[in-house]
Amino acid sequence: MTFIAFLLKFAFFIFIAFLAILVWIAFSFYRQLTRVRRQFDPFAQQQERKEDAGSTVIDKRTAEQRNRKVIPDSEGEYVDFTEVDDPGR
Repeated sequence: MTFIAFLLKFAFFIFIAFLAILVWIAFSFYRQLTRVRRQFDPFAQQQERKEDAGSTVIDKRTAEQRNRKVIPDSEGEYVDFTEVDDPGR
């Protein structure tokens, strides 16, 4: 009877240890998945910038205001180019 009781206690201990290991693996996987999701989530990124003086600047503008076009289409780098033959060269 004592051997069977010992065997049942040992099996119960192994079951509890196996269950604890499974919970630890699941929690580690969840933590890693959450860290990666937070890293690649464009909406959750903080818009903070550290300056040399040690103060923190927090951009509180909306995403629409941050991403709006500053230079209109009518302005830009385009230049009308005309080729001129220079006989002196």
